[in-house]
Amino acid sequence: MGGRRFPISLAMIVRDEAASLGRCLESVQGLVDEIVVVDTGSSDDTVAIAESYGATVHHFTWVDDFAAARNVSLAAASHPWRLVLDADNWVLDREHARAVLDRIGQQVPDFTGFLDVFQVRAEGTIDDGDVPDEEARLLPSQVRYTGRIHEQVTPKLSGIRLGIRLGHDGYTDAAMDRKDGRNADLLIASLEDEPDNAYLWYQLGSEHVGRLQHEAAIAPLIQAFNLLHPGDGTPVAHARAPWAHKLVCRLMLALTEVGRHAESVAVGEMQATSWAASSGFHYILGCSVRAQALSLRDTDRGAAEELMITSMGLWIHATTLEDRQEHGGVLKTRPTVLAAQRVAQDYATMGDLDSAERYRRLAEGEQIRKAGV
Repeated sequence: MGGRRFPISLAMIVRDEAASLGRCLESVQGLVDEIVVVDTGSSDDTVAIAESYGATVHHFTWVDDFAAARNVSLAAASHPWRLVLDADNWVLDREHARAVLDRIGQQVPDFTGFLDVFQVRAEGTIDDGDVPDEEARLLPSQVRYTGRIHEQVTPKLSGIRLGIRLGHDGYTDAAMDRKDGRNADLLIASLEDEPDNAYLWYQLGSEHVGRLQHEAAIAPLIQAFNLLHPGDGTPVAHARAPWAHKLVCRLMLALTEVGRHAESVAVGEMQATSWAASSGFHYILGCSVRAQALSLRDTDRGAAEELMITSMGLWIHATTLEDRQEHGGVLKTRPTVLAAQRVAQDYATMGDLDSAERYRRLAEGEQIRKAGV
């Protein structure tokens, strides 16, 4: 680290993170040149744990604004690069991260570094075969945050994917219970100030999706969708953003979950051109079409059979696409694997055991290949 032209500070905000902070700080020992922790009102051993790892601890009175707190941590950092982690993150491959950060430490900080964030599964494991979320976490000193929740970096600089892998267990049931209501309240407060902010409506809908509250998720997701697609041909800045893909997929999933199958399929048909390269979109649209088919079996058998064939075709097509990084973050398993599994089931049901076996092997092969085994 001593040879870096542009040293790196770790910048964190924390509150009552004694259960996980040590894991995070242990994972970055020897990887950063400075640790800055801003505590927003802990009542446990968080501050003591941070100090035990050599952190400089600052205190900030919480004002229901994540960007405000993060900007305090960025301002307190003294080095040109700032690595931003939360207490529920940890570096998965320290040696690789060290090599990358040493290289970045020789480069002028005029771009944003994106890290790969892997979500911990319910049983506490991380599947390297999953598509990680790509998040801006290595920032030049001039960058700050805006937005009281689900904050965004500004100014927008060119970005580079660094290949550093982080674990994240902030979406486990226990973690979500600790955050119960907080995020939604902050989003609602933000929407009072910015009622036409599609990103905030999307995040509010996503909060409900994360809690399996699909009925409640639909209205904010539709509001976000309509703001991105006004119908008058007006260009919308975020219509092709990665979160716009998540919005469409989560809206289709939520509509399907509550039995609004035709609406889900209609959304998919409207968006088919926009997300033609997305395996996840085609897998989810196939699920929507299949659900619609099953709902029509007793009333319109002919239409149901046509839709069954259509859904299978969508899944087959999904298996021919890549599980792209920019299309991740919606499904817990890679869409190509899920699609191959569904196609295998369909062929088995039809009695075509050779084709069923071929797609079963494809699903297993995709899991092995993309896990890097």
